[in-house]
Amino acid sequence: MESSSSSDGIGLDRAYLNSLPSFLKIGEIVLDIIAFICASVWIHWGAYGGGWVQFVTMSAFITTLLLFGFHLFRIIYKLPGPWGIIELIYYVLYTLLMLISAIVCAVRFNWHSSIAATTFFTFAATALYVIDTFLLFRAWQSGRSAGASSAATTTTTTTTEHTSYESKVQY
Repeated sequence: MESSSSSDGIGLDRAYLNSLPSFLKIGEIVLDIIAFICASVWIHWGAYGGGWVQFVTMSAFITTLLLFGFHLFRIIYKLPGPWGIIELIYYVLYTLLMLISAIVCAVRFNWHSSIAATTFFTFAATALYVIDTFLLFRAWQSGRSAGASSAATTTTTTTTEHTSYESKVQY
């Protein structure tokens, strides 16, 4: 089935792959893994903030990859819970954590060239997380799902009750 309706079963959502939220998540995933690799090159700064940067970038990578998969295969629509607000809280949290990691890197960027590269990639990832958080907030504010593609359709069921009253015949 080619339809990308949230009422369809679990399957590949091709329309999501061409959407802005998909591009943002792919960019976040790529920047997170690059920042993690750069933070892991010079092991001597682990006690001075490098471990924190590695933790934040890898946990953001794993969680963003899971959310991307949930949206790509329409799993998120089948999970119980308010996933719009859960995803928004996740992005607010990781936006702040990535900003703190970028500042930690910026303070020590002159120690080694890999820390300078980590600084660049964490600030770039922070920028993408800010944009994604803003879009998720706007989607939450308007009451729709940000991950839902523009071609997604919703099904509305209306039930009506018809009651007929019998009257007593008066004798």
